[in-house]
Amino acid sequence: MEPDPTVSVVLPAYGLGSVIADNARRVVAACAELRPQVIVVDDGSEDDTFERASELAATMPQLTVVRHPRNLGKGEALVSGWKEAVAPRVVFIDGDLDLPPEQVPSMVAMLDTYDVVVGAKQTHMAEGGYPWSRRVMSRLYSSATSGMFGLPVSETQTGLKAFRKEVLDAILPHVELGGWAFDLELLARIHRAGYSMTETPVDVSVSERGAPVRMSMMWALARDSATLAWRLRR
Repeated sequence: MEPDPTVSVVLPAYGLGSVIADNARRVVAACAELRPQVIVVDDGSEDDTFERASELAATMPQLTVVRHPRNLGKGEALVSGWKEAVAPRVVFIDGDLDLPPEQVPSMVAMLDTYDVVVGAKQTHMAEGGYPWSRRVMSRLYSSATSGMFGLPVSETQTGLKAFRKEVLDAILPHVELGGWAFDLELLARIHRAGYSMTETPVDVSVSERGAPVRMSMMWALARDSATLAWRLRR
Protein backbone atom coordinates (compact mmCIF):
# COMPACT_ATOMS: atom_id res chain seq x y z
CA MET A 1 0.00 0.00 0.00
CA GLU A 2 1.31 3.44 -0.96
CA PRO A 3 1.78 5.87 1.99
CA ASP A 4 -0.67 8.74 2.23
CA PRO A 5 0.37 12.04 0.60
CA THR A 6 1.67 14.75 2.90
CA VAL A 7 0.74 17.66 0.61
CA SER A 8 -2.05 18.33 -1.87
CA VAL A 9 -1.03 20.76 -4.62
CA VAL A 10 -3.89 22.47 -6.46
CA LEU A 11 -3.25 23.71 -10.02
CA PRO A 12 -6.09 25.83 -11.47
CA ALA A 13 -5.81 25.66 -15.26
CA TYR A 14 -7.49 27.42 -18.14
CA GLY A 15 -6.41 27.00 -21.76
CA LEU A 16 -3.19 25.17 -20.86
CA GLY A 17 -3.57 22.10 -23.07
CA SER A 18 -0.12 22.51 -24.62
CA VAL A 19 1.70 22.54 -21.26
CA ILE A 20 -0.52 21.05 -18.56
CA ALA A 21 0.93 17.52 -18.74
CA ASP A 22 4.52 18.76 -18.52
CA ASN A 23 3.60 21.16 -15.73
CA ALA A 24 1.87 18.45 -13.70
CA ARG A 25 4.92 16.18 -14.10
CA ARG A 26 7.16 19.02 -12.95
CA VAL A 27 5.10 19.57 -9.81
CA VAL A 28 5.16 15.87 -8.96
CA ALA A 29 8.94 15.80 -9.41
CA ALA A 30 9.52 19.01 -7.43
CA CYS A 31 7.47 17.70 -4.50
CA ALA A 32 8.51 14.05 -4.69
CA GLU A 33 9.94 14.03 -1.16
CA LEU A 34 6.54 15.14 0.14
CA ARG A 35 4.58 12.32 -1.55
CA PRO A 36 2.27 14.82 -3.31
CA GLN A 37 -1.29 14.60 -4.46
CA VAL A 38 -1.48 16.94 -7.47
CA ILE A 39 -4.94 18.23 -8.37
CA VAL A 40 -5.46 19.83 -11.77
CA VAL A 41 -8.70 21.80 -11.98
CA ASP A 42 -9.68 22.52 -15.58
CA ASP A 43 -11.79 25.66 -15.29
CA GLY A 44 -13.95 25.20 -18.38
CA SER A 45 -11.12 25.35 -20.94
CA GLU A 46 -12.10 25.43 -24.60
CA ASP A 47 -8.95 23.55 -25.63
CA ASP A 48 -7.78 20.05 -24.68
CA THR A 49 -6.54 20.88 -21.17
CA PHE A 50 -8.87 18.33 -19.56
CA GLU A 51 -8.06 15.59 -22.06
CA ARG A 52 -4.29 16.05 -21.73
CA ALA A 53 -4.47 16.07 -17.94
CA SER A 54 -6.76 13.03 -17.88
CA GLU A 55 -4.43 11.06 -20.15
CA LEU A 56 -1.57 11.72 -17.75
CA ALA A 57 -3.69 10.86 -14.71
CA ALA A 58 -4.32 7.40 -16.19
CA THR A 59 -0.60 6.65 -15.80
CA MET A 60 0.26 8.82 -12.79
CA PRO A 61 -1.52 7.85 -9.55
CA GLN A 62 -0.46 11.07 -7.84
CA LEU A 63 -2.65 13.09 -10.20
CA THR A 64 -6.32 13.97 -9.73
CA VAL A 65 -8.24 15.87 -12.42
CA VAL A 66 -11.37 17.95 -11.89
CA ARG A 67 -13.36 19.66 -14.64
CA HIS A 68 -15.72 22.63 -14.58
CA PRO A 69 -18.27 22.50 -17.41
CA ARG A 70 -17.78 26.25 -17.90
CA ASN A 71 -15.31 28.91 -16.83
CA LEU A 72 -16.08 29.89 -13.23
CA GLY A 73 -12.91 31.78 -12.34
CA LYS A 74 -9.74 30.99 -10.43
CA GLY A 75 -11.37 31.25 -7.00
CA GLU A 76 -13.94 28.58 -7.79
CA ALA A 77 -11.19 26.41 -9.30
CA LEU A 78 -9.21 26.61 -6.06
CA VAL A 79 -12.31 25.71 -4.04
CA SER A 80 -12.91 22.66 -6.25
CA GLY A 81 -9.30 21.60 -5.76
CA TRP A 82 -9.53 22.01 -1.99
CA LYS A 83 -12.58 19.72 -1.93
CA GLU A 84 -10.46 16.97 -3.51
CA ALA A 85 -7.46 17.47 -1.20
CA VAL A 86 -6.65 14.59 1.15
CA ALA A 87 -3.31 15.69 2.66
CA PRO A 88 -2.85 17.73 5.86
CA ARG A 89 -1.04 20.47 3.91
CA VAL A 90 -2.48 22.21 0.84
CA VAL A 91 -0.66 24.39 -1.69
CA PHE A 92 -2.24 26.65 -4.30
CA ILE A 93 -0.02 27.34 -7.33
CA ASP A 94 -0.97 28.82 -10.71
CA GLY A 95 -1.18 26.11 -13.35
CA ASP A 96 1.09 27.91 -15.82
CA LEU A 97 3.93 27.61 -13.27
CA ASP A 98 5.07 31.21 -13.60
CA LEU A 99 5.96 30.64 -9.95
CA PRO A 100 8.31 27.64 -10.06
CA PRO A 101 7.10 24.63 -8.03
CA GLU A 102 10.60 23.85 -6.78
CA GLN A 103 9.81 26.41 -4.06
CA VAL A 104 6.92 24.37 -2.67
CA PRO A 105 8.86 22.05 -0.28
CA SER A 106 10.46 24.95 1.60
CA MET A 107 7.08 26.68 1.97
CA VAL A 108 5.46 23.49 3.23
CA ALA A 109 8.26 23.12 5.80
CA MET A 110 7.33 26.56 7.16
CA LEU A 111 3.87 25.19 7.99
CA ASP A 112 5.48 23.47 10.96
CA THR A 113 5.58 26.96 12.49
CA TYR A 114 2.78 28.90 10.75
CA ASP A 115 -0.77 28.10 9.67
CA VAL A 116 -0.39 29.94 6.34
CA VAL A 117 2.61 30.88 4.19
CA VAL A 118 2.13 33.43 1.41
CA GLY A 119 4.54 33.89 -1.48
CA ALA A 120 5.82 37.45 -1.97
CA LYS A 121 7.39 38.56 -5.25
CA GLN A 122 8.09 42.21 -4.46
CA THR A 123 11.84 41.49 -4.32
CA HIS A 124 11.78 40.40 -7.95
CA MET A 125 9.65 43.36 -8.96
CA ALA A 126 12.29 45.64 -7.48
CA GLU A 127 14.99 44.04 -9.62
CA GLY A 128 13.64 45.85 -12.65
CA GLY A 129 12.25 42.93 -14.64
CA TYR A 130 8.69 44.23 -14.31
CA PRO A 131 7.13 47.18 -16.10
CA TRP A 132 7.09 50.36 -14.00
CA SER A 133 3.28 50.46 -14.07
CA ARG A 134 3.04 46.93 -12.70
CA ARG A 135 5.37 47.70 -9.79
CA VAL A 136 3.47 50.89 -8.91
CA MET A 137 0.06 49.19 -9.07
CA SER A 138 1.28 46.37 -6.88
CA ARG A 139 2.71 48.76 -4.28
CA LEU A 140 -0.46 50.86 -4.20
CA TYR A 141 -2.72 47.85 -3.81
CA SER A 142 -0.53 46.31 -1.12
CA SER A 143 -0.52 49.58 0.85
CA ALA A 144 -4.28 49.96 0.53
CA THR A 145 -5.12 46.42 1.62
CA SER A 146 -2.64 46.55 4.49
CA GLY A 147 -4.39 49.60 5.85
CA MET A 148 -7.90 48.27 5.25
CA PHE A 149 -7.43 44.76 6.65
CA GLY A 150 -4.32 44.91 8.85
CA LEU A 151 -2.83 41.80 7.29
CA PRO A 152 0.60 40.63 8.47
CA VAL A 153 1.70 40.07 4.85
CA SER A 154 2.51 42.64 2.18
CA GLU A 155 0.98 40.76 -0.77
CA THR A 156 -2.23 38.82 -1.29
CA GLN A 157 -2.42 38.15 -5.03
CA THR A 158 0.71 36.07 -5.63
CA GLY A 159 -0.41 32.69 -6.97
CA LEU A 160 1.64 30.55 -4.59
CA LYS A 161 0.38 29.92 -1.07
CA ALA A 162 0.60 27.08 1.45
CA PHE A 163 -1.94 26.22 4.15
CA ARG A 164 -2.61 23.77 6.91
CA LYS A 165 -5.69 22.01 5.60
CA GLU A 166 -7.72 22.55 8.76
CA VAL A 167 -7.46 26.29 8.16
CA LEU A 168 -8.98 26.00 4.69
CA ASP A 169 -11.63 23.62 6.03
CA ALA A 170 -12.67 26.25 8.57
CA ILE A 171 -12.52 29.34 6.37
CA LEU A 172 -13.18 28.51 2.70
CA PRO A 173 -16.90 27.71 3.18
CA HIS A 174 -17.35 31.35 4.28
CA VAL A 175 -15.54 32.99 1.35
CA GLU A 176 -18.08 34.77 -0.86
CA LEU A 177 -16.03 36.57 -3.52
CA GLY A 178 -15.00 34.39 -6.44
CA GLY A 179 -13.37 37.10 -8.56
CA TRP A 180 -10.04 38.91 -8.34
CA ALA A 181 -10.45 39.53 -4.61
CA PHE A 182 -10.82 35.85 -3.72
CA ASP A 183 -7.26 35.66 -2.36
CA LEU A 184 -7.71 38.83 -0.33
CA GLU A 185 -10.94 37.64 1.26
CA LEU A 186 -9.46 34.23 2.07
CA LEU A 187 -6.44 35.76 3.82
CA ALA A 188 -8.48 38.46 5.55
CA ARG A 189 -10.88 35.90 7.01
CA ILE A 190 -8.01 33.65 8.06
CA HIS A 191 -6.35 36.57 9.83
CA ARG A 192 -9.58 37.62 11.56
CA ALA A 193 -10.02 34.04 12.79
CA GLY A 194 -6.69 34.29 14.61
CA TYR A 195 -4.55 31.90 12.58
CA SER A 196 -0.83 32.61 12.19
CA MET A 197 0.42 33.85 8.83
CA THR A 198 3.75 34.82 7.29
CA GLU A 199 5.21 35.52 3.86
CA THR A 200 8.35 34.38 2.11
CA PRO A 201 10.10 35.69 -1.03
CA VAL A 202 9.43 33.59 -4.13
CA ASP A 203 11.10 33.37 -7.51
CA VAL A 204 9.17 34.28 -10.64
CA SER A 205 9.77 33.03 -14.17
CA VAL A 206 10.57 35.41 -17.01
CA SER A 207 7.14 35.09 -18.62
CA GLU A 208 5.42 36.49 -15.54
CA ARG A 209 7.56 39.63 -15.66
CA GLY A 210 6.01 40.64 -18.95
CA ALA A 211 2.38 40.11 -17.99
CA PRO A 212 0.36 43.27 -18.68
CA VAL A 213 -1.69 45.19 -16.14
CA ARG A 214 -5.28 45.50 -17.35
CA MET A 215 -7.25 48.44 -15.99
CA SER A 216 -10.42 46.34 -16.00
CA MET A 217 -8.70 43.88 -13.67
CA MET A 218 -7.51 46.64 -11.33
CA TRP A 219 -10.98 48.18 -11.25
CA ALA A 220 -12.61 44.83 -10.42
CA LEU A 221 -10.01 44.18 -7.73
CA ALA A 222 -10.56 47.61 -6.14
CA ARG A 223 -14.35 47.21 -6.27
CA ASP A 224 -14.30 43.75 -4.72
CA SER A 225 -11.79 44.83 -2.06
CA ALA A 226 -14.07 47.69 -1.01
CA THR A 227 -17.03 45.29 -0.94
CA LEU A 228 -15.08 42.91 1.26
CA ALA A 229 -14.09 45.67 3.69
CA TRP A 230 -17.73 46.67 4.01
CA ARG A 231 -18.89 43.09 4.59
CA LEU A 232 -16.28 42.36 7.24
CA ARG A 233 -17.03 45.57 9.13
CA ARG A 234 -20.75 44.83 8.96
